Amino acid sequence: MKLAKITEQNIYDVMALKLKSDQNLFVRDPLFSLAESYYYRNDDTVLLFALEEQGKVVGFLSLITEIEKQTVYIWRIMIGGQYQSKGYGRKALRVIEEYIHTLEGYEKIVSDYAVGNLAMKHLLETEGYVETGKQDDWNEVVMTKKLVR
Repeated sequence: MKLAKITEQNIYDVMALKLKSDQNLFVRDPLFSLAESYYYRNDDTVLLFALEEQGKVVGFLSLITEIEKQTVYIWRIMIGGQYQSKGYGRKALRVIEEYIHTLEGYEKIVSDYAVGNLAMKHLLETEGYVETGKQDDWNEVVMTKKLVR
């Protein structure tokens, strides 16, 4: 798994990613996320990536860095429906952690999942994230993982 900058070479592959029909309540479509992220295009705290496995785009990721809180937030992460159940979500979380280790000053990763998204809850828990709160306005559970340096 590799984090690849979104470029003119891979943006159409990112835009072509589709969720499974039963996931629309849990995850934003990549087109929405790309459009929303455009607003932050000049903000160096928002990082967008294509998730690539063996040169093929299998997912989308956006991170928000907040050095004052020593935290990197997984703002959006999704694996295309046709690539799910192959371990790519787990690989993505691990490569995100590896990437954050290359940055100085960050001590934790924060992610969340929509209530009812049991697959994401299980994935985060098995990768060492613990529940640290709720975002009632968004019907989400917040999960945090402290980084070991």
